[in-house]
Amino acid sequence: MAKVWKVLALLLVITALVWLSTLWRWQSAQVNPDATQLLLHLVLLPVALTAALLAVVWSVKRLRSYATAPTAVAAPQAGATAATTPSPAASARPVPHRVLAAAVQVRAGPVWKDAQSNIAEGSCKAGLDATMKDDDGIAIFTAPMDDISTDEVATSLEEMVTARKHELPADWPGHTPEPEMLRALASLDAIVNQMIGKVESQWPALSVPLPTTRPAAANAAMLPPVVSVRIGIPARWPVPAQQLASAWLQHLFVPHVDAGLKAAGQSRAMASAARPAVQVHVHPVESAEAYWLLMEQQLQQWQRERQPGLLWALVADSLVGEESVEQLTRARELFSGQRQQGRVPGEGGAGVLLASSTWTTPADAAPPLALMHKASLVKRDKSADAGGRITSQALIQALDDTLQGTGLDAKQIQHLTTDADHRASRTAEVYETLQERLSHLDASEHALRLGLGCGDIGIARLLACAALTATQVQESEAPALVLGAHAPFDRLAVLIAPATAPATPPAETPEAAAQAA
Repeated sequence: MAKVWKVLALLLVITALVWLSTLWRWQSAQVNPDATQLLLHLVLLPVALTAALLAVVWSVKRLRSYATAPTAVAAPQAGATAATTPSPAASARPVPHRVLAAAVQVRAGPVWKDAQSNIAEGSCKAGLDATMKDDDGIAIFTAPMDDISTDEVATSLEEMVTARKHELPADWPGHTPEPEMLRALASLDAIVNQMIGKVESQWPALSVPLPTTRPAAANAAMLPPVVSVRIGIPARWPVPAQQLASAWLQHLFVPHVDAGLKAAGQSRAMASAARPAVQVHVHPVESAEAYWLLMEQQLQQWQRERQPGLLWALVADSLVGEESVEQLTRARELFSGQRQQGRVPGEGGAGVLLASSTWTTPADAAPPLALMHKASLVKRDKSADAGGRITSQALIQALDDTLQGTGLDAKQIQHLTTDADHRASRTAEVYETLQERLSHLDASEHALRLGLGCGDIGIARLLACAALTATQVQESEAPALVLGAHAPFDRLAVLIAPATAPATPPAETPEAAAQAA
């Protein structure tokens, strides 16, 4: 009955608005309406507008319910036992994605154990920069990667601009890449070289033929497998620099895209006319959290559509350069003796290869490193940089939410990786979360604070933590947690579990024990 009254109230409001506007228009134009006009404008038009509005509201509700609906679970066969049927709570949980490969470019080390020990021992920490100084002429602290060489990237960029000068905007040839941009692109190039072998081992999955019969599930679409390469670059770069980096990255992936298209039985001409099997996207993003949401958006789309998908996530950033230091100085966010709450410029990059639940892994490919569950992102109501008491409520809430989505207990977590750095506010949040929910972990042995040894690595923070954690989960075969606590407001938690969980026998009930006796 309440819905009927709401519809009638809506009809009255729309009718009043239509009448007022129509009568005012007729009076202004001195129109003498006939019976047909009166019926059409004062009776039928309000009814039609009300019906259209109700139809739009109903359609939006249907779309929302479809988007949030859990993945359908196939009905068990006739001979299946009740123990194999998943519970409603388990079937409603998001399906984790397989981590097929991971690579990290950070100064602390390429794997979790090395990075944790280097930072804990103090062998990896920020130091005074040899060339850059602040406005007072005092050397600043930075955390650069000593083994980055930008000569090949700079030469490649220059050759590309020279060869394609007639295709590029007029401001590109005169744009000089900043050192931060060259160092970030060099990190991306190194990560691609490390991972390309693992990626190419997945190409045979692109040629898997689709089933000739339609799946029994109504929502199971017969979509071909697809590979999406999503590269994150900093949005703070000038627009010409973003365009130049995007063109260079697209050029870098030409041979890899051609190999993937060939494996899928497509040519460049076919891919331009239809949906290509391998796609490369370059995204300027504002933060590491924004890139993570973009990555999960792609994975959730594949999950809804039941499409076999392979996501190659790549991101790199560098704040070690005059331009970035100047921006931090202007924003009063640069670490110094007078500002202990400032950030230390760092740099790094990471890559992760993720497969959807319907992706068919080739038999010759290496087994997955781990399983990555859906992340939980919570917003703080107060900036972590503000004065006064800083609570860990938002970070604890993110941890609880991600554990609830996985069905695991906090005591099963054996390692922790966070992007928190030297700042007391971030350290306090992480340690309070450890005491409240992960008291069984030893912070000096089981926790890795990447920001403490690598500084602020920009938009690569979270993916680098996830890639390092995947290497540790593969080695320890135990769940681990990634906590994002670097940003002023965003708090993120994601659980990474072993790819093959050990089978645990079900607990014996008293009734079963009595029957066995």
